[in-house]
Amino acid sequence: MANEHQLKELFDATAFDNEGEKLGSVKEIFVDDNTGDPTFVEVSHGLFGMSSSLVPLRGASFDAGELKLAFVKDRIKDAPDLDSDRNLTSEQQEELYRHYGVADAPGIAGFHHDEPREEAHDEAHDEAHDGPAGVGAAGADAEAGGKHAVVEEKAPSREADPSAAATEPAGQPDEVVRAEERLNVDKDRVASGEARLRKYVVEDTETVEVPVTREEVRLERTPISAEEAKNYTGTIGEEEASVTLHEERVNVNKETVPVEKVSLKKDQVEDTETIQETVRKEQFDTDGVDPNAPQK
Repeated sequence: MANEHQLKELFDATAFDNEGEKLGSVKEIFVDDNTGDPTFVEVSHGLFGMSSSLVPLRGASFDAGELKLAFVKDRIKDAPDLDSDRNLTSEQQEELYRHYGVADAPGIAGFHHDEPREEAHDEAHDEAHDGPAGVGAAGADAEAGGKHAVVEEKAPSREADPSAAATEPAGQPDEVVRAEERLNVDKDRVASGEARLRKYVVEDTETVEVPVTREEVRLERTPISAEEAKNYTGTIGEEEASVTLHEERVNVNKETVPVEKVSLKKDQVEDTETIQETVRKEQFDTDGVDPNAPQK
């Protein structure tokens, strides 16, 4: 049987699928009441680990705090939704085994059977009756850390008759049930990029033509009339005359004014992606049957 230290290490493990893709943490461990070995775990997955699934530990391996399960992430996500707060019944275990398609796969690798089963079973039986219902000896120590191991009821052995799993769905000896795999496709909303809007300053030169006026001086000569000459009393000598000139000068100033608003808007664009995946289908091969006989 697995000891309490091993179960605590399994509680603290990070779960991965069989392709090495990270799933999440181990939330529950289900322990076989007869052997003391862990048989199922509840692992978290999805965005922020909000979802969880029950997974058999058959074919799994545990080493250095990493639990590598024997199934792909999609199959784990599609596992039957069962109440993980209660012991698993034999029917529920069979339902999980059928979903994952395992019957004779080995148990979890990395656990050592270092305690006699009879003594360990008695101890687990006593502690299970002293503690909360559904918590066995293996889960009592781990429960202090916020998690607990659930002791599952003993399921009918599938290993006793390997052919039983293959013929179980058939109701009559002359019937064979044909099965096939079907693709279940879902979508995750993920961040694919980021768009930014920023403004910066550039310098440009504007040319504006502004009309201006200025005053210029010219000489204007006018002959003296007889009357003006008659009244002239001046003498010959130096004399000055002056006039003030004016012109327009251009004054330039700048002001900042708003001209437009620019914002980021998102549009929903629909596209189609082609997904290719290999699926398996069962076909029939017959002996002693007339291929031309009419089918009903």
